[in-house]
Amino acid sequence: MEDIELIEERYHKGELHSITAHLVEFVTRHRDEIHEMVKANGSDQHLLDAVKNMVQQRGSIHLPSEMADQIKEINNEIWYRGEKGDLDRSKIKEEWAMKYAAMWRQFRIKEILYVVDRKKDEILSVLR
Repeated sequence: MEDIELIEERYHKGELHSITAHLVEFVTRHRDEIHEMVKANGSDQHLLDAVKNMVQQRGSIHLPSEMADQIKEINNEIWYRGEKGDLDRSKIKEEWAMKYAAMWRQFRIKEILYVVDRKKDEILSVLR
């Protein structure tokens, strides 16, 4: 399954609701900065593009929840490998971070950008 299909499935299952809430908070917090990025000719598309650019530049919209989600993934890996007899939690954590952390972050950014597109009316209402 490709990333976009997986993200669409997660979105329709409601698994990205927390991203939506954090995105609205992020846009609200950075409203002035977003407007500054587009200057006077801030069409709706320019505003949405500025939100996406800011998300990509910062790499996060709500670090505590994203860290908690990563910890959950690491704990899943610890459980999975523990079932196979690998009980070295420290080693598993380190290996997960080296092997998957960057990919996880990139995927989270894709999820956020997807939510921007799906919730554009809500985001634009915050920015107006």
